[in-house]
Amino acid sequence: MTSIRDYVLAQFSEAAFLDAPGTLPAGFTPLTAQQLGVVIDAPGESFQNGVYRFDNAAALVGVGTLGGLQTLVVAFRGADDRVDSNAVLRDPATEYAKFAELVAAVDSFAAGGQVQQLAITGHSLGGSLTQLYMAAHPAGTLPVPLFADTFGSPGALVTDTPDARITNYVVVDDPAVWLGENRQAVGNVLGSSDLVARGVADQAANVFPGLTSDDARAAVPLLTTNYENAGTDVNLPGKAGGTGPISSVAGLVTADPDQHEISLYVREVGALAVRTPGSGTEALFDAAYYLRQNPDVAAAGVNAQQHYDSFGFKEGRDPSALFSTSFYLAGNPDVAAAGVNPLQHYETFGFKEGRDPDPFFDTSFYLQNNPDIAAAGIDPLVHYLLFGWSEGRDPSAEFDTSSYLAANQDVAVAGVNPLLHYLEFGIAEGRVIA
Repeated sequence: MTSIRDYVLAQFSEAAFLDAPGTLPAGFTPLTAQQLGVVIDAPGESFQNGVYRFDNAAALVGVGTLGGLQTLVVAFRGADDRVDSNAVLRDPATEYAKFAELVAAVDSFAAGGQVQQLAITGHSLGGSLTQLYMAAHPAGTLPVPLFADTFGSPGALVTDTPDARITNYVVVDDPAVWLGENRQAVGNVLGSSDLVARGVADQAANVFPGLTSDDARAAVPLLTTNYENAGTDVNLPGKAGGTGPISSVAGLVTADPDQHEISLYVREVGALAVRTPGSGTEALFDAAYYLRQNPDVAAAGVNAQQHYDSFGFKEGRDPSALFSTSFYLAGNPDVAAAGVNPLQHYETFGFKEGRDPDPFFDTSFYLQNNPDIAAAGIDPLVHYLLFGWSEGRDPSAEFDTSSYLAANQDVAVAGVNPLLHYLEFGIAEGRVIA
């Protein structure tokens, strides 16, 4: 099941791909060469701002809290130049060999007791390198849990195994993934048709940065074995919203190269990790809260959400402590006049329009101070409810998440959302917003 963990790793992969270590996910800091134990002593080798480089190869290394555990994250950079892109077509292992010193340092750091788990990730070529790392580190190799996410990975020359530690996110019409996993079929077709070979070569040059059509055509004799992505695949919607148009070499030629963009993966994984209500999780409707606050509904034995959708919002009842029906309708007379369900309005339109669900959650404030959430297009209140508070994010200028938890150790120990606690219990108990 996709979670905020996967979304964070997608963000790491994007930061690595864009060479933007300053944009690490909240709560993470880049490591230094000294902290990691890497000795920079070879020509072309460097380590700055958490980014290890050896010639054209690069990886971003950071540490922070993920899923409540201190985590070391290594994000291999995807192909961003001609050398990388040729490696994708020919054999990613040539690039992986450049990380030998980094890999040894990461393994040692992970085994040294400074972190509780290790995550490996990457987009495009970075996903291929992730596959190679995981193949070289079977279960039990390290004393801490090891897991990996790939995004748009063309795969590598590894064994296709159902490795529960690896999740591969695939936009279903991503031409780079299809090309990698169907290299043999592509090679067979290209070897028999110069016209198709030119079309596929041009497409490969469009997908992989720095690659030329001549580079792609020169690689045709090497396309004899399919790459594999070990682990579990999670399909993300394609351009047409279905299973995608790529089912043949001809489909590869006409596929949209933009379906391989890391920004698309970040957005789609974010949407999957934080499903908005109405798509199955109904994160903003708290049935237990509704029944506690409305004993008549509980006594009647009816479905809590159905009651709210049919009667409750018209009677001014609240679907959760985080959403005030009366506050929303009073602040949005157009919604009140339309007579529509205010929670459904917020879930569908309201958060996108900057409307606020309660007096202490400022939608615009949250999006402005968390550009990663804004870029993902996900419901900010759902994000704060499920993940944001544990990452130390603030719901508004009036409510300081970290301060409330520090001032109320019972709430911190209980591991509950501080704003949720304040709205349901803290106000009545006279607790102060620090």
